[in-house]
Amino acid sequence: MPKGIPLTEEEQAKRRHEIFHQVVGVFLKKGFQETSMREIAEAAGLGKSTLYDYFKTKDDILLYFFEDQISDLTEAAKKIALQNIPANERLQQIMKVHLDLLQANKSLYMKLMLEAQRLKLDSQKQIQMNRHEYQDLLRGLIEEGIREGVFRKVDSLLAARMLLNTMTPVVFTSRPTGSPQEMLDETMDIFLKGLQA
Repeated sequence: MPKGIPLTEEEQAKRRHEIFHQVVGVFLKKGFQETSMREIAEAAGLGKSTLYDYFKTKDDILLYFFEDQISDLTEAAKKIALQNIPANERLQQIMKVHLDLLQANKSLYMKLMLEAQRLKLDSQKQIQMNRHEYQDLLRGLIEEGIREGVFRKVDSLLAARMLLNTMTPVVFTSRPTGSPQEMLDETMDIFLKGLQA
């Protein structure tokens, strides 16, 4: 894009996405903290000053990763939530999408999760707000299931949190009891049978 022609918000978001995915390999190889902004710019094929047009700091890049992933997951979940099928089936489909996303980025998640705890409080709160949107979508589905009579009456927010927390042992366990998909199926079976009326 020639200098002086401003990018639209959509073009800016697309370019940030491209830059991040061009530098993933560097983070995986060197580690996030060990990678300099100069190395990030080189990996993205940009001058350092151009990189700063998209990301002011490395923390901005880290925050972008989590916001982008949660946003993609929430958008996919919203589409599934609108389907005209029982709430328990929609919940299972959403968790399958969640599993696929975590598996596709497993190594990167493992590297960046610890780094996220070092982010400034404002950035951590921003990630938390995005997670809450996804959590509330699951909560809404559980409430629908209760109204449909598929689930018994439970604390829907607590149930949504518990469901999300089951993803860690499914994807990041050092003692798998099957493939991630098999473990998710078993987890959903245990979870849903506990909810069924």
